[in-house]
Amino acid sequence: MRPYFVSFQPTVPMEENLPPYGDPTDPAVVCLLRQAAGVLLPRYVTKWRYAEITRHARAWFPRLDARFAYYGKTRQILLFRKIGVRHPDSRTYSNPAQLYEDIRQNGSPWGYPLVLKGDTGGGGTFVFPIYQAAELLRHADRLPSDRPALIQRWVEHGGKDLRVVVYGSHTVSYFRVGGGQFYNNICRGGRLDHAGWPHLQEEGAAVVLGFCDRAGIDVAGFDLMFPDDGDPVFVEINHHFGRKGLGGTEAHKSHLLRAIQAWRQQCLETGGLSPMNDHQ
Repeated sequence: MRPYFVSFQPTVPMEENLPPYGDPTDPAVVCLLRQAAGVLLPRYVTKWRYAEITRHARAWFPRLDARFAYYGKTRQILLFRKIGVRHPDSRTYSNPAQLYEDIRQNGSPWGYPLVLKGDTGGGGTFVFPIYQAAELLRHADRLPSDRPALIQRWVEHGGKDLRVVVYGSHTVSYFRVGGGQFYNNICRGGRLDHAGWPHLQEEGAAVVLGFCDRAGIDVAGFDLMFPDDGDPVFVEINHHFGRKGLGGTEAHKSHLLRAIQAWRQQCLETGGLSPMNDHQ
């Protein structure tokens, strides 16, 4: 029998399309999941639904184990260490109060400047350059008091960083150039440069694809810095990334559909017998 696919995304027609918020424990749904060559996950899925769907599926897209297991900037540091990629020296804390008390008693492990970060927030939110100890308390008070926090060694990024967006085995990359300022984010006045430093874009895309292969990540945006002639520095993983540098929402959808089609073809080439995706 020809293998079929189950989709929880009604905008991507496949042999069996299920409601994105349907019950994944329904016996009829479980039977479909077990027999399908692959399962296309809902656009938005909770950790519980993800676990329920993937426990029965042979293969699925996208893989989200790393996203759930390493949620937040502090846990991403653990993933960077696990995979063994270059990233800023970091110290993580359960909350800002613990961070501040450590610095008050022991001082900065790298001197100043350093970077203070909250655990979540995009567009540079809860990310602060700290040039002297007196600034630390003022900015630490702006972080969510019940969330983890971290400090990082200062990285000289040369006024730019590289965003690499992964769609399966395909990448889209561009530099965000901040004109020598600390923040390069587009929402903070940075500009897009899709053509600049092509050798660095090629290097960045290659290291990100290697990372994703080991971490089990299919769709995400990565921020990299190039402070010297060494390996790129991994700064952050963005599972909910902006679309402006990609050409807008429609361009994002086009890249995503291309990745879905490539994943589907790979499943078909194995006759629907591809091994179970590895849970991280």
